[in-house]
Amino acid sequence: MKVPQITIYSRNSGVEIGPYERRTTGKPAEGRIALRFFRLEEKSQPLRFVVNPTEGFELSRLISRICQSGGKETMTHKYEGPDGETVSKLAVERYERNNRQGYALSIQRGEESVNVSTTADHFLYAAEFLRHLSLVQAWVEIPAPESAG
Repeated sequence: MKVPQITIYSRNSGVEIGPYERRTTGKPAEGRIALRFFRLEEKSQPLRFVVNPTEGFELSRLISRICQSGGKETMTHKYEGPDGETVSKLAVERYERNNRQGYALSIQRGEESVNVSTTADHFLYAAEFLRHLSLVQAWVEIPAPESAG
């Protein structure tokens, strides 16, 4: 089985972007997009940020705009878990250090954070891939009709 997926690596971390299925008891499955941030070290837990197709398209547009105009934008998700409210922030940015421009995707959840710096080409490719997935993952599972036979 082939799955559309890209992975962007930086020195100590990476982000994997690919399709995801949201399955909730009593509800039909729905298409989503997962961004899985990880560190390239042993025993570190990856942080996953799941967006619906509309948010994936919005994230694609944010990345494209930031690549051209600069700055930083964040997308925030909050959810109630067994340990209370969890807040995750996904940030996309263009920065300048030592007279060189760089680009980054990062996630922060509580005390944990993962930052993935990258080139303009990889940054824009991630935007285009998110735009593609925003269309491919715009689906909902419909139960097959029972045959009348």
